[in-house]
Amino acid sequence: MRIKRLLILVGLLFLTACNQPKKTEPVAEEILIDSIDLYPKYPGCEDFYEQNKQLDCLIDKMNNFVDYLIEKKYPKEFASITDTLWVEFVIDTTGITHQSGILYKDSINKQVYENIFNDIARKIPKIKPAIYQDKPVNFVYKIPIINLKDSLSESNITN
Repeated sequence: MRIKRLLILVGLLFLTACNQPKKTEPVAEEILIDSIDLYPKYPGCEDFYEQNKQLDCLIDKMNNFVDYLIEKKYPKEFASITDTLWVEFVIDTTGITHQSGILYKDSINKQVYENIFNDIARKIPKIKPAIYQDKPVNFVYKIPIINLKDSLSESNITN
């Protein structure tokens, strides 16, 4: 009788253990840009509370910072760019910026540009993260990189 009870108890414990809900990894939720409650706030943009001004300030500050670093630190590496190069940054939930992708239709030494943009991402100051439903979320930001020297010299010739 004791063995029968013991077997029933072990069987019930086994079934209980097998029926436990499995833990799953959280899936990154894609949030539409229009759904964001607060856009990331670059240093100097803290006083903007309207969404369109928050985004405009972020775009202005990020683009100017990246352009400045390219012009000062990497002018030779970008002199051969003949078309728009898109770089994707992610501002994570802690406010740290990471380079996450490059898109360029011409053949380039992708590793060189990935290294450059990783270096630039490390130099971007800490940013207050985007907020969605009262929680910080990752924010993907794409910047177009254009060889302005070539486009300026072409426009001077035609004028």
